[in-house]
Amino acid sequence: MPGHYRPADRAKPRPYVAPSRRTLLATALVRAAGPLYARAALKLDSIEFKNPERLVAAFKDFQEGRSRLILAFRHPYGDEPQLLSLVFDLLLGREARKLGLRLPRRPHAFFLHDYAVPLWSDALTRWILPRTGALPVYHVKFDGAGLKRIRGVLREGDCPIALAPEGQISYRAETLPRIESGTARLAFWCAEELERAGRSLPVVVLPISVHYRFDENGIGDVEALVAKVEKACGMARPSAAEPRRARSPSARPRDRKERRRALKDRLVALDSALIAHAESYYGIPPSTERVGRNERHAALLEAALAKGEGILGLRPDGDRISRVYRIRQEAWDRIYPEKDPDSLSPLGRLLADRRAGEAWYAMRHMELVDLGHYLDSGYLEGRSGDGDPSFGRLVESAYSLADLAQRLVGGDIGTRPSILRKKASVFIGDGLDLGARLPHYRKDPRAAIEGAMADLSRIFLNSIEEFPDD
Repeated sequence: MPGHYRPADRAKPRPYVAPSRRTLLATALVRAAGPLYARAALKLDSIEFKNPERLVAAFKDFQEGRSRLILAFRHPYGDEPQLLSLVFDLLLGREARKLGLRLPRRPHAFFLHDYAVPLWSDALTRWILPRTGALPVYHVKFDGAGLKRIRGVLREGDCPIALAPEGQISYRAETLPRIESGTARLAFWCAEELERAGRSLPVVVLPISVHYRFDENGIGDVEALVAKVEKACGMARPSAAEPRRARSPSARPRDRKERRRALKDRLVALDSALIAHAESYYGIPPSTERVGRNERHAALLEAALAKGEGILGLRPDGDRISRVYRIRQEAWDRIYPEKDPDSLSPLGRLLADRRAGEAWYAMRHMELVDLGHYLDSGYLEGRSGDGDPSFGRLVESAYSLADLAQRLVGGDIGTRPSILRKKASVFIGDGLDLGARLPHYRKDPRAAIEGAMADLSRIFLNSIEEFPDD
């Protein structure tokens, strides 16, 4: 910890991915494996619902033809699609029965996913995704056929669409980063197309927020993880730290609070040490003036972006995440070129391999920014800003700093640690009927989209506040 990663050195033919079309076999396999996968891979001990009646009612209206539905979920942990697939396919029917309701058919949702997922994932994932109805989407590349397919499913499909308005993993559950306008745009397009077809229906965006409560009896494992990263950074191990202290659910509250505070102090120091290592790598000279942590962090991310863009010959344009998207798109297009590299001349093949190698290194800089963009220093001050963060914030921060260390030397989201068992709370917010806002959208599309996303943000923030701060 951190590990060593072998650079890509060959351009690869694009793997075949079947057209998106749900099959009974794939759906049945996912449903059968879901509970075991949740326990073993996701380390989930339980799932509870907050306001399940809203989700049941939304699915019932959709299935009975009274609405179209977009399931808009927060995406801080990375495994929300897997968790929510289990929720929709297996648990929602049970919740309906508890409420004395009957859904016309077994619920299911079609998830939108980044087009690159089949490129970096395994063969099983490439087989399952399209056969459960999942749909690929591009962030910066216009894909007219793909967009038409998504709009068609949203307008006519027999299952709702599920997507993450944040656009990608945001790494922190208790704050809300920027959310993208695509959710509102899809809803308004759907409302327009339905009206033109003489089928004016509510087009509902249903906010879903997932929060984990981690088992604090595993605090020793978190301390051990932090100790490994401290050692990798050459930091002296704090004498007061007790990384492998025995788990004790009956530990006194005072002891637990003291361990949290000690862990927070170590995380703050580790954050500073990692920034210093990264500054040294990128050749950022020590400032002769007093510069705060966030200013140093921002300068570091800009240097990493510029390095990645320089390798690929991209011009900086747009906000930080837009630049991340462009680097990612260009790099994957070089590693998996649209033209089969095996069909090239020998020299052409060697040049394609060189381009793929350069793209791999460009993505290492991008991956650092992809995570670092969300790591502001205020998170460890806690929800009230009193410097006493919840255990969940400590765990997320420890995971992110270990992840950051890995990404500095070549890692990506696949090397992010997940060591503690947890319980999930799924908060269902009030649905937004954007079909009812169609007249406003026609008068001022930009204002209507901004208003819809502001309302969605408000509901997400309310869900965060509803989650008890431990």
